[in-house]
Amino acid sequence: MTSGERDVSNGNFVFFGGSTGIGRAAAHAIGARGGHVLIVGRGRETGEATAASVRRAGAASAEFLAGDLSTIAGMAQVAAGVRAWKPELHGVLHTAMAAFNARRVTLDELEFAFALQYLARAVLNRLLVDVLAASGDGRIVHIAGNVPNIFMPDLDDLQFEQRKWGFFKSILGTHLLGFLHLQEAAGRWADRPVTLTAACVNSTKTKAMADPEMPLVMRLMGTFGTTPEKSAQNAVRVLTEASAANATATVLRNPKTYAPETLAFDPAKAVRLWDITTSIGARHGVVLP
Repeated sequence: MTSGERDVSNGNFVFFGGSTGIGRAAAHAIGARGGHVLIVGRGRETGEATAASVRRAGAASAEFLAGDLSTIAGMAQVAAGVRAWKPELHGVLHTAMAAFNARRVTLDELEFAFALQYLARAVLNRLLVDVLAASGDGRIVHIAGNVPNIFMPDLDDLQFEQRKWGFFKSILGTHLLGFLHLQEAAGRWADRPVTLTAACVNSTKTKAMADPEMPLVMRLMGTFGTTPEKSAQNAVRVLTEASAANATATVLRNPKTYAPETLAFDPAKAVRLWDITTSIGARHGVVLP
């Protein structure tokens, strides 16, 4: 622990999509500080290897939980697994993303990026907010991009059933939906000791960015991008700051500086997206707090 940090040794931290890339780097940083770490991902071999590496870095413990975050049922199962792991959480980091070069839908018939990179985060946050609050200082961090508001998706066509699908429209839109979620959740949970922050990153050398199904421009950006460790710095700082009071309902737009900016999107859109998310969960048998 360094000056200005809270003591996270023996604290409980979950890294969704933490088997590789930025999530893995952040998990190592928390593990090196003596925290308990849970890695959530799809690939067991990679996930178990990351957990072992985090244990070697000094973690009090590090385990892997396999789960499919592209389906509502999978999200609910992962939330149950996290709750079974520890009764309280001190922090969660969302980094899961996927590569694709055409519109795809999940088993729930949801556009894939919407399901994985927006919905899973919102659902998991809502299903785990009580165990985050139980720690007395639970912190939620979304890894995101500094996306201008012009890419805000049409809330009447989130699944691209009317609009023409495009990779950048899809991906960039999920970041903005995440901002709306964090803003609305922070207001609804204002009486709970839970911090919600988005940490923006630039191009990073990750496995996802190098995936052959990623558009060529994204692969090139990843090739010349920064390291996962550098991209993880602001997220780790949010998780470890002595006080995160100035970070709730904020976005850290510049990955090179720690300058929280208050989220100030259209509150009506934030409420509407919250209700849409609730309805999607209910249609698939999941009641969201």
